[in-house]
Formats: sequence, C-alpha cells, structure tokens
Amino acid sequence: MDTDAAIRSVDESFERIAVGARRSIRRAAGELAADLPPSAWPVLREVLRAGRVQAGTIIGSLGMDKSAVSRHLKELREHGLVDAERDEHDGRSIWIRPTPLAIERSATILAGQQDRLRDLLEAWEPGDLERFADLLHRFAELVPPAAD
Repeated sequence: MDTDAAIRSVDESFERIAVGARRSIRRAAGELAADLPPSAWPVLREVLRAGRVQAGTIIGSLGMDKSAVSRHLKELREHGLVDAERDEHDGRSIWIRPTPLAIERSATILAGQQDRLRDLLEAWEPGDLERFADLLHRFAELVPPAAD
C-alpha cells in the first residue's frame, strides 16, 4: 500500500471510530442520567481526570464554548455529579470536583466501555494489541489540544 492509500485508509477508519465514539458517549451520558445531553459526558470526564479543575481548563481541553461548558456544569451539579466551591485564596475562582456519585457511576460506565473493547479485541494476539495501543498512543500525542 502506498502512502496516499494508507492515509485514506486511516482517515476512513477514523470516521468509523468516530461513529462508535459518539454512540459510546451517548450511552455513557444516558447511563449517568436519562436527560443528560451526550456533550456533558466529556465535561464530566475532564472533571474526573483532574479531580479538581476550573471551568477555563475544561474549555481549553475540550475546545467547547464557555456557555456550553457552563450549561453542562450546571446540569451535572443538578444531577449531583459535580460540586463547585470557591477558591479559599481567591474568591473569584471556582473549583469543580466530582461527587462520590459521579465517581461511582463513571467507574461502572468506564468498566462497561472497557469490557466492550475487550470483547472486540479478544481475538487479537497480545503483541498485536500492545503494538496497536502503542501506535494509537503515539498518534494521539501528535494531535494538538482542542484549544489550538
């Protein structure tokens, strides 16, 4: 396969993966709360990864509009999935933290996602799976942050 054909194949594969990722995000948001929009799931994931984060960091990480992030944080608070607290040193700054409920529910959701991936990849040789994980990680490191 020449380079152009390989690039086309990668692009087509990413399109299929994107469809599956959107389906996974919809499922995850629905498992958190039936009325939660799918775009709230990545916001919660950023909060969970950080443990304590400010909205501006989420905006930069996801490349989402400030008003969308604010709306999703409000929805997540209303569902008891995040707490907001003022910075003890700078009352203008607000920190967002996941609640124990968010940690518990997301652990279940993420375990289900990993089980589905495990099922898809169970026939792969361990060496192939490790190489795929390494190459995918290397590629992901090349992707610029959402804010760029």
